[in-house]
Amino acid sequence: MLRRAVHRAQRVFLAVNAVPLAAGIVLSCTAGLATVPVRGRLTLGITWGILQLGVFLGSTWWYENRSTRVCDPLEQSLASGMPPTRAPGASPADDSWR
Repeated sequence: MLRRAVHRAQRVFLAVNAVPLAAGIVLSCTAGLATVPVRGRLTLGITWGILQLGVFLGSTWWYENRSTRVCDPLEQSLASGMPPTRAPGASPADDSWR
């Protein structure tokens, strides 16, 4: 289940970023289309680049958040309602402060 959730998050991340990248490549190949003014000195190419950067940053934040939630044992225990389990490799001495 964990592997499937991680692979799903990776596929979504790649798909969300591949579409704007492909459109950006097409836009860069047609120089006339990229220089179409949108507002004042702002062109379609610059607008698309800014939007693509925003999509990348947003999808990176989503991917990191999702991966942390899927892989973190504490997050898994909170979501399932089960008590948290000790991390693999943790020594019993870690519990002495409790």
